[in-house]
Amino acid sequence: MDFRDRLQKSDWVSGIAALVLLISVFLEWYHVGGGYGTFGFKVGASGWDATNLSIIVFLISLVAIAIVVLRVVGVDLSAIPVPMSVVLLALGGISTLIVLIRIVFRPHGVGVTASISYGIIVAFLASIVVAIGGALRLREEQ
Repeated sequence: MDFRDRLQKSDWVSGIAALVLLISVFLEWYHVGGGYGTFGFKVGASGWDATNLSIIVFLISLVAIAIVVLRVVGVDLSAIPVPMSVVLLALGGISTLIVLIRIVFRPHGVGVTASISYGIIVAFLASIVVAIGGALRLREEQ
């Protein structure tokens, strides 16, 4: 059986979303700006630099990628008591919750609160899609 025969739509969805989630950890999650006109400034921070919770998101994306790769290359994961579709669904849900927490509770300092930037939105959407990929896989298994 060729790996293209084992590759299903849920694998594409989960794998690409997990890769985007992995990359999004290094994109700008927050920025702080100030000043007026020409004298204004803007400073940004990636998820990796701004919060320790992004390390968990990074590890979740690595695990999700590993699950998809192992499944595509034909490794038998049936010895694990929990179906991999449920694991992917849970990983996507956990990372969505973590990113949502970081959207609501932003870093702040003395008189300054960071604004969210594009990277955290990408991470939030990619987390949701990882969970959707797990749900699709669960549906394919039934």
